[in-house]
Amino acid sequence: MRNAEVTCPAGTIIGRSDGTVDIFHSVPYSHIPSDFADARPAERGLLIDATTPQPDKVALTITRPASARDLDDLPVIVYIHGGRFENGTHEDPRATGYANAIQGVIQVQIGYRVRFEGFARFHDDEPNHYRGIDDCALALEWIQHNIESFGGDPTNVTLVGQSAGATAALWLTRRDHYRGAFRRVVAMSPSFPRASYEQRRTGVQTAFFGMVATRANMEKASRARRKAAYNRFRTRHILDIALGPAPLTPRDMAEVDVVVSSTRDEFYPQPFAAQADKLGQGAAMVRMLGPAMGLKRDTTSYWLEHARAIDPRHLAGRFVTDASVRRWVDHVAEHAPGRTWQAELLADDRSPAYHSRDIRPLFGNNPYVAGDGLNAWLVNYARTGEPGWPEYNAADAKNVLQVDLSGTNDTLSKNPLGYIRHSFTELPTES
Repeated sequence: MRNAEVTCPAGTIIGRSDGTVDIFHSVPYSHIPSDFADARPAERGLLIDATTPQPDKVALTITRPASARDLDDLPVIVYIHGGRFENGTHEDPRATGYANAIQGVIQVQIGYRVRFEGFARFHDDEPNHYRGIDDCALALEWIQHNIESFGGDPTNVTLVGQSAGATAALWLTRRDHYRGAFRRVVAMSPSFPRASYEQRRTGVQTAFFGMVATRANMEKASRARRKAAYNRFRTRHILDIALGPAPLTPRDMAEVDVVVSSTRDEFYPQPFAAQADKLGQGAAMVRMLGPAMGLKRDTTSYWLEHARAIDPRHLAGRFVTDASVRRWVDHVAEHAPGRTWQAELLADDRSPAYHSRDIRPLFGNNPYVAGDGLNAWLVNYARTGEPGWPEYNAADAKNVLQVDLSGTNDTLSKNPLGYIRHSFTELPTES
């Protein structure tokens, strides 16, 4: 290994290289005055040591071909990690950029604030803004200003997010957020809270044992106290995302190309669901929790009929999957104003189609390989902007590509999530 060096408007950044790929770890893109303050752009003209990963930092990591040079105009993939808006890192080993870099694509992984620090809201916050999402926007601005010096094309940025990261990516397409910093989005298993922070504010204060949840009080509380309070708060929403941007209103999105996907069996391993299914009580769990999770009472039997046709052994797991992710995937495909494509990822001989199992194949990481299957698809999409199957609403067909995690055995299906749309309460489409 040797050092790699790039001089850009941010400063001189020193990373590491194996001669094939250069990696610049944990580059600061912002200055955060305090945990609950709005971030500001990082100071420019610095000497930045990016040789060592710092996964707990709010920062970004850049991976590029070692041969890349200023103004090469290579396509850029930006990845926002998931983690339920409560954990995760820009150094996620499942999504490293090595496979993309050896194929001539620059990758940037960005981190952001999570938990209360990133997603609690206060009376003086701008409408629909969250510090965690604004951190991501600031990282995208940093990329716009600096990526040319690494050999990237700032006009050809593909934004990829998984789970909470997909939620953030879609939120960044809102017209009150979108600034042209990316051209297209891949949103893998997005999941939005079923209630806004404002609706859950009382629960936050209860978690703090009555402390009024103002910005000043949150700042004064120790990090240990905030962590304990968050853990109490999240247990009240164990079958939902506790905090995050909400509600999703697709018609407020800009006309940005979106590929939105889900894995077929996202939450089969969810502990409550797995136990219910193991005991043969999946249908009972659905009837008990359905209304609280958006299932209409008069369509419960209809949903169960369709779920049994897919997999009669995992009714509870399918219900959590549909209520937590696939409902939102369908909502985006149905109502986003730009060009939209939908995919459903199925199990292969290496992995079940559970939540987050699509990350390694998409980024060509072990046990998957660079330039094959889903990774080959991602690289081509970043280069051309064309997914390779018909748009969701082409001829009003509701086209969905069904493909396994290896990128093989693909078929084009018509409206496979229609039973979810019919079974759950209608979601808002605009503010």
